[in-house]
Amino acid sequence: MESLLFPLLLVLLAGFMFFSMRKQKKRAAEQQDMQNSIQTGTRIQLTSGLFGTIIDASSADYIDVEIATGVVTRWNRLAIMKVVPTEDAAATYAGYVPPSAPLTADGDEFSTIDGTVSYDSISGGDDDRDADDTEINLRKDQGGNSSDSDK
Repeated sequence: MESLLFPLLLVLLAGFMFFSMRKQKKRAAEQQDMQNSIQTGTRIQLTSGLFGTIIDASSADYIDVEIATGVVTRWNRLAIMKVVPTEDAAATYAGYVPPSAPLTADGDEFSTIDGTVSYDSISGGDDDRDADDTEINLRKDQGGNSSDSDK
């Protein structure tokens, strides 16, 4: 009985390895077919989770993807995770609510479309900035370099 156990384990291990490799090759072939089938205008999801529309797919190594209106980035073709069907493209941004008023920073005040908010009102009234930040700013005001005092 003991003499049959070792060969049986070897056969099971070999079978497991065979089926794993076969499944992996099939998945790699599907991924390669998908990457070769993309063309300009295809909506995709990248491995980083970023969604975009292919603007230029003429290169064999990279693609140009528009991730926002007028914002085009270059990616390696291997970064394509999947093609997003156009009917699913609207669901890509489901739940997105645009901000009511964009913030713009101006020193210690933040301006919104509705008005201006000071740093103190956001931080609860106490200036909780680091003492090191103040020291660095003082050195800059005196024309010194922060690395000079560290020596």
